[in-house]
Amino acid sequence: MRGEMVVLRPPCESDVEAAYAWDRDPELAAWNGRPPIKISFEAARRDYLARWKDSSVKTFIIEPRTDGDEPIGMATLYDFRNEGCELGIKIGRDDLRGYGHGAEAVELLLSYCFDVMGLKAVRGSTLAHNVRMQRVFEKLGFAESGDGSIISRFDNKRYTELFYERRWDA
Repeated sequence: MRGEMVVLRPPCESDVEAAYAWDRDPELAAWNGRPPIKISFEAARRDYLARWKDSSVKTFIIEPRTDGDEPIGMATLYDFRNEGCELGIKIGRDDLRGYGHGAEAVELLLSYCFDVMGLKAVRGSTLAHNVRMQRVFEKLGFAESGDGSIISRFDNKRYTELFYERRWDA
């Protein structure tokens, strides 16, 4: 899938190193309420490759259109139920966060979900302190559908998790 700023493509073995670095990034981990991974590169490699082959999950690598094929992030569609799915996204390159790459990737995924897969809803969530993701959801017409509380495995603190949903007919 191609947008003006990003390309979404299936992951391949050469993406493992970038995915491993992103999952070890304390800032990205904190936004998800979990600690950075501590497993070895080889164990992570086996996990990524197995997960990327799982037909119940659709994973995409995000690349900028202008910088060639260097991955800058990853997006995942999962938990397919009730004519919808969950969406997760991360921009791994910190120098590219906040410039619209994530928003365009989510927009491309919405088109894919609604136009190609025929889904009726896309759901997502973010912690209350992740204002960037909240802005992406709001910009793309997601409606806040509730909230909850989680205990972060990152710092053992309680955080509010905000839930969003975008309907096909919205």
